[in-house]
Amino acid sequence: MRPESVTAGQQDMVAAKDSYDRCCSAPDFFASFYRNFFENAPEIESLFANTDFTRQHNLLKHAVGLLLLFPKQPPSDPNVLTRVAQRHSRQDLDIDPAHYPSFVESLMKTVRQHDPEFTPDLERAWRATVAAGIEYMQSQY
Repeated sequence: MRPESVTAGQQDMVAAKDSYDRCCSAPDFFASFYRNFFENAPEIESLFANTDFTRQHNLLKHAVGLLLLFPKQPPSDPNVLTRVAQRHSRQDLDIDPAHYPSFVESLMKTVRQHDPEFTPDLERAWRATVAAGIEYMQSQY
């Protein structure tokens, strides 16, 4: 792809993915995310009472990666987030769509803490990239 044909959305996706790669190299990125998430939304913590956090960190790593890929998906099901959305729906884990804004805020706080190249423009790129996936997750409740 020639540089002049790259859209702003594609640039945002690349910037967010590069940032995520930097964050994933920080050994405590995922533990920090959950500390931030529970601080931001204390009512969420009880949902993780019997959680194996080593496994949960791997699931989160995969899920965030899927959120970053979602904008490339065709607008039909199934897509890369279908299984994650089904798992979080009222038929399974029953994760209220109202919790997703806290998830995003906690993710942004954690990225800010762990990406040495973090800037306001990078935060905007992250938010723009994950927005469609978050909306999809909420719509599948």
